[in-house]
Amino acid sequence: MKIRCYLSCFVLTIALFGGCAARSAQVENAAINFTFRLLGEPETLDWNKAHTPIETYILMNLMEGLVSFDSKLNVVPAIAVRWTTSPDGRTYTFYLRPDAKWSDGVYLKAKDFVYSWKRLLSPLTAASYAYLLFDIEGAEFYNKGKIQDFDAVGVKALDDYTLQVKLSRPVAHWIYIPTFWVTFPLREDIVATHGNTWDSPGKMVTAGPYKLIGHDHDSKIILKPNPYYFGLRGNVEQITALIITDDSTALSLYESGKLDFLTDLSTLDLKKLAGNHELKKYPYLKTGYLGFAVNKFPLSNPAFRRAIAMAIDKSKLGEIMHGGQQAATSFVPPGMMSYSKSLGLPFNPALARAELRKSGIEGTSSIQLEMILPNWAKPMILAQYIQNELKKNLGLEVSLQPYDHKTFRAQVDMHQYPLFEGSWSADYPDPDNFLSLFLGSSGNNRTTWKNEKYDDLVLNGRSVQNKKIREKIYYDVQKILLEENAVIVPLYYEPNMALVRSKVQGLELNPLNYLLLKKVSIGK
Repeated sequence: MKIRCYLSCFVLTIALFGGCAARSAQVENAAINFTFRLLGEPETLDWNKAHTPIETYILMNLMEGLVSFDSKLNVVPAIAVRWTTSPDGRTYTFYLRPDAKWSDGVYLKAKDFVYSWKRLLSPLTAASYAYLLFDIEGAEFYNKGKIQDFDAVGVKALDDYTLQVKLSRPVAHWIYIPTFWVTFPLREDIVATHGNTWDSPGKMVTAGPYKLIGHDHDSKIILKPNPYYFGLRGNVEQITALIITDDSTALSLYESGKLDFLTDLSTLDLKKLAGNHELKKYPYLKTGYLGFAVNKFPLSNPAFRRAIAMAIDKSKLGEIMHGGQQAATSFVPPGMMSYSKSLGLPFNPALARAELRKSGIEGTSSIQLEMILPNWAKPMILAQYIQNELKKNLGLEVSLQPYDHKTFRAQVDMHQYPLFEGSWSADYPDPDNFLSLFLGSSGNNRTTWKNEKYDDLVLNGRSVQNKKIREKIYYDVQKILLEENAVIVPLYYEPNMALVRSKVQGLELNPLNYLLLKKVSIGK
């Protein structure tokens, strides 16, 4: 099934990009073009709703938020030139740039943030990331329909260029939240005029360095400079994101000069490219994991989950995946507070078999487990390794179900399969971003697991200002998640490996996997 999918995809893509290459050659003669690969078709370009890494590379170049990150992940001004925090840490006041405009020349106002955040929190939007704003007064009640009047929520436009945000309590990491794309401003008149198609070329307006010019689904997305952007840009006149699902096709296009930047390289390609001077390694706050839908038998049994966790030898993943992967222990990755080598269940087949017996599940040889994964080369290699480990160490039979990106996401959201491959990369550089993923109220919690003690610890940890105390809270939280309940199995940490053509200057790929292109210049 995998071979047929890849061969047909390869033939289709070659046919597609053979014609595309001829057309793009004409474009390149007229403009300086930067071209990169997208691994799949974005689920949406509506930044209130977007929730997968595939949207990241597009949205972070179309838009900006109140604040942003510098190269060291320090918070710096963006649309807000400055901000103040009240002495009790609960009220933030942001002062917007008076020269910020949308791509149609309309001045950006504080009300555009109010509308965006209202829409993000609306139950009708059903946004996966609505919970990011729940620390704001009244936000969670509004999202859950317990209050109807948004005026009761702590987000106010004091005037055209002043935005006030009131939190229900101090939150140590809160200034990171408005760096994230779901909080970016949005024009109410644009959404009202165009409805669900507002994020299409010719309808979308943007406030970042680029604007959306073209979107051929499953083929390409084209951006051009926003003439009203307040910041500086390099010399790139057109950005083309080619949607290429097949890894070998993507590498061929890079090697033939049709791509300037390529990430999400397959394990075989990484092995082949070892020593290539254009292969770069970027720090990445990311953890790959095996997830359990705990509503599905037999994964509803914690002892059964612990057995699986201790039956997988993670030390060999770097060797088989060729991407600099390191065996994971804690869910929080290295480089962040609360990362620990002492967390997680160890690889121990004897203890794994003991947990399997403890689970009381009889006839394990007849149990058929299904694992869902994206139909890309790297997830398939990982899944086959897990499949072999569980067969060898526990006698469990696992069948693999690979799907295209959109179908995979939909199936995981519906909790159709007991096992799923997952990964989480930081939206902001704080352990809360990883651990709030598994809150009962989180729209990104695909495990169906809920635990009141866990929720209380995570939520209370946000308001703790003492770093050592906060770190201890998050250590205890991970004990619950990874050992007592074994809701997921952290598998690996990995850097971002990417091919970057030597003529490309000023490209930034930060540890949050934000590909920032506004400073890019293309040399000869």
